[in-house]
Amino acid sequence: MDFELDTLTMGTASLTGSLLLLAIAWLGWHRIAARRAAQRRIEAARVRSGHVPLEIPTVRGGLGDGQRDAAPDTLPEWFIQGKGGHTIVDEHPRIRLRYRDPQGRKAECVIQVEQLDLRKRFVVGHGDLPGETHAVPLHAIQSARIADTGQRFNVDFWFDAVKVARRRRGEV
Repeated sequence: MDFELDTLTMGTASLTGSLLLLAIAWLGWHRIAARRAAQRRIEAARVRSGHVPLEIPTVRGGLGDGQRDAAPDTLPEWFIQGKGGHTIVDEHPRIRLRYRDPQGRKAECVIQVEQLDLRKRFVVGHGDLPGETHAVPLHAIQSARIADTGQRFNVDFWFDAVKVARRRRGEV
């Protein structure tokens, strides 16, 4: 009987200990997830207020309409050369997209963005082959990279930054 009581006590103690350990792990995971979500909300608010993070495609150019015809320098060139000007959001970058097509299959393409539709939330662009055009909804995009450098960027932040830039120019 004494042996059964010790086994019962040990079983209860180990069950209580594992439940306590599980509760502490859940609490820690929950705090980390809440901290990451708060950081994402802060970054999104910064982008909506006009901050242009380095993770999204940017170009160097003036803020006015006068320099639209000249091809602006991309970040690596102007950064090395130390040119003046302002960093603005690139609305027509060359990007590599991984997305789900309308049939639900995984697809990948490299496109030169022609249009970003802010109302319908679509990216329209052409590929390398003649006549190759892609219209990809933003919700279907799983990952995006800048085609030249391979750097990842957040499509939602890029979308918000383009929206802010167009609003500042008076286009929206």
